This record gives sequence, structure tokens and C-alpha cells, in this order.
Amino acid sequence: MSSTQHGRAAPAQLAKDMPAYAVLLVFLSAVWVESDAYRYAALATLLPVTVYYFYKDFLSDEKVLIGYMGFACIGWGLYVVARFFYSYSFHGNFGIGSSEGIYIFPLLYPISGYALFLFIRRPLVVACCFLLISFLVALYSLDLPAVVGGYRTEVVLHANPIHAAVGQGMIVLCMLPFANYLLQSSDMRPGLRAGLTVLSIATLFLGLANIYALESKGVWLALAIALPVQLLMIATVRHARRALLVIVFLSFAVLAATVVAAWDGILAVAGDTAEAAAKLLAGIFGDANVLEDVDRAIHDDALPGSFRERLMLWASAILIWAKDPIFGQGVTWLHEWQTRAYPAADYNLIHNGYLEIAIRYGIVGLTFYAVLFFWAIRQVWRAKREGVVDPAAFQAYVTVFLFFCITIFSNSNIRLALGESYMWFSAAFGFYCYYHLQKRNAVKVATWM
Repeated sequence: MSSTQHGRAAPAQLAKDMPAYAVLLVFLSAVWVESDAYRYAALATLLPVTVYYFYKDFLSDEKVLIGYMGFACIGWGLYVVARFFYSYSFHGNFGIGSSEGIYIFPLLYPISGYALFLFIRRPLVVACCFLLISFLVALYSLDLPAVVGGYRTEVVLHANPIHAAVGQGMIVLCMLPFANYLLQSSDMRPGLRAGLTVLSIATLFLGLANIYALESKGVWLALAIALPVQLLMIATVRHARRALLVIVFLSFAVLAATVVAAWDGILAVAGDTAEAAAKLLAGIFGDANVLEDVDRAIHDDALPGSFRERLMLWASAILIWAKDPIFGQGVTWLHEWQTRAYPAADYNLIHNGYLEIAIRYGIVGLTFYAVLFFWAIRQVWRAKREGVVDPAAFQAYVTVFLFFCITIFSNSNIRLALGESYMWFSAAFGFYCYYHLQKRNAVKVATWM
């Protein structure tokens, strides 16, 4: 094919692929605007993809295989469905908890990865669109008077400041790896590459300003851990360019200076909670009776009210989980919640993603999700090693996952549109990498899988 023919074919192919990229961006849109649009995008896409697979690829010897983890996801989804119907049939008078359907989603993770494998042929196009939309959202959300004045900004695109801060944190952690990729890219026009690099750095700092003004203590802590880990990963990458190291160093310096400048505001928001947590931990490590220490902290009026409320929720959830630690209470957990130990915290959101899973599905549920995401991280790492994805993708993937794992310690983010879509996409991306590794013969899978 001549270069002229190839030049005409490339825009035509891009136009053909754009609907798939648009659907993926809608699926990711909860980081920008809180809505359930991701569910509609998935339902509209996965049904025809499933039909395509069984019509086109199922009988082919060249098809990709879902492997043991794909079967585990399907098995988990069927287990959740079966348990739901059992509980509803025999204990329907107990009532059903809220947001129970999200635990069926793993059933769709393997086919979602297959959809990415089929249709996302130019990930860079999606990444550039993600960058542009993220920049516009971060700029639109910026409240300079709140940043300078040290008061909490009003939320414009999410239900509350915590949700908005989590979304902005995910965006922030995608920016430096993308700048890393751009600086090492040799197949992009210099002007475009420079413009995208500047845009990614600008989005990074706009996002940090928004996070500061949103005053979410859990997100501050998560970012304070995840961002230095990411900076270290980027700075120690093999064959890192000098320009990249300069950007990393300057970013770290600016971040450090920003923290110093904003330290009084950080202490004003998080200082009491940090002192209360330190006091509680000192008591726990000082003696063996953890429940007494927690109960004492709950009844200590000198501690921040939000801190005490979370302790009430966590203690109540742990005591209910302890009644059936292996399998949990299932979808009827809300019946036990009505007689919880600390009813003063009048929510059915436990404000801890791990306990949200544990109270329903116990150690079995926690183990399933831990194994699933450890497996997904391993697939992305192997894909990076084999050249399927750029190292920047692995840097972003790992640190966003770390960030999310920390945020769900103090919030039920797994029950939000943002958390649901993130977990779905994160697992699907693991399968996407797994399928590409199969095509390169980099992994062996039993043919029956």
C-alpha cells in the first residue's frame, strides 16, 4: 500500500472506530460527572459484543480464552445471583439491602475486556480525549476564591465534595504518566506533543487545587501516599529522559511548596481527626481490648463528630460480620443492621468499602476481589513487559488502584457510580491485557478455558 493510500485509510479507520471510543469515554465519565451513564453504555455495548463472540469467535481455534479468572468472575456472579434468590425466597421478610446488584458485575468483566480488545485499536486517541475533557472539567470546577481563602468549595458536577475529590484524584494520577509517555514518544509531531504535555501538567495542578478546596481528608491521605509512589516509579524508570526527570523533580518541588503554603489550612481541616486517630491507635496498641478502646472513643465528646460516627459504623459492621465471618450476611444484612450496636450513626452506608463487602459476603468475598485485582495488576505488568501497553499505563494503573484502595477505607466508594465503574474498568483492562498476551503467545491457557 502506498503512503497516500495509507494516509486516506487511517482517517477512515479512525472515523469508523470513534463510536467505540465515545462509548468508552461515556463509561469513564463518572470521574467527571456523577451519573449512571456508564451502566447504559455497558448494557448497550456488551449485549451485541456477546452475540458477536458466540457467532463469530466461539468456534474458532484462534479465539482468546477467559482463563481461570474469567471462570472465577462468572462463578462469582452466578453465586451472588443464586444467593440473592435464596435469601429473597426464604428470608424475604428480612428485606433486601441497597446497591446489591453491583456484586453481580464481575459476571461482565471478561466480556468487557473482550470489548476493549476488539474495538480499542488506538488507545492514544482515547487518552488524548480523556486528557482534554479532564482539563476542561478541572478548569470548570476550579474555585479560586475557595483555594485562596481556605474554605470548602461548592460541588458542581458530583453529589458531594468527597465524590468530586475522588474523581479529581484519579485524574491527577493519570497526568504525570501521560506526560511521561509523551516525552518518550517519537511518532508524534513536536508541536502536538509539547501542547499535550503542557495540558497534562496544567490538568495535574488544576486537579490538585480542586482537591485542596474540596477538603476531603481521606482523599488527601490517599493522594499523599499514591502520588509520591508514582513519582518514584516514574523517576526510576529505565531509560528515563532528562526532560522527564526534570518535570518529575519540578513537580515534586512545587507539590512540596504547595503543601507548606497550605499547611495551616490542612491542619484546620484534618488536624483534629489526625489527633483523634493517633490517640485511638495509641490506646489500641497499648492494651489488648480493642473493642473497649473503640467504644471509649465513640463516647468521647471531645473527638470530632465525623470521626466518632465512622467508628460507630465500622464497629457495628464488624460485630455483624463476626456473626458469619466466612460467608457474611448476604443481601439480607440490612435486617441485622436495624439492631446494630451503635444506632446513633443513622446511615446504611458503612463508609468503608472493605466492610461493605465483608458484611455481605465475608472472607470469601474479600478473597475473591483481592485475587481478582492482584491477577489484573499482574496482567497489566506482564503486558507492560511484553510491550502490549506502555510503561506509563502501568504507572497510572497501579497508583490509581492504590489511591482507590486507600479512599475506600474511610468511604463506601465501591457503591458510587465512580467506584463501580472504576472497579469494572480496572478488571476489564486486566482481561484486555490478558487477551493481547494470548495473541502474542506470552501466556498459555488450557484450551477448555
